[in-house]
Amino acid sequence: MSGSPGLVDRAEVRDAAAAWTGRVNSVTARMDRVDADALLIRPDGRVAWALPTGQDLDATTLVRAPGTWFGQPA
Repeated sequence: MSGSPGLVDRAEVRDAAAAWTGRVNSVTARMDRVDADALLIRPDGRVAWALPTGQDLDATTLVRAPGTWFGQPA
């Protein structure tokens, strides 16, 4: 897997997505973008939220983005 950068496999992002099991899938991928560690992609393929590279996360941010698009966590 050389050449293209990847989305960073950050535990806090995976853990946050787990609260929406059945509605949100957490996938580690490689992409051409270098400005994001994580993306929340809506079912229609649009990016609903992006975590800028290296940005620290707080609990509010981790709940607000998926909550806006997918409702309250399970």
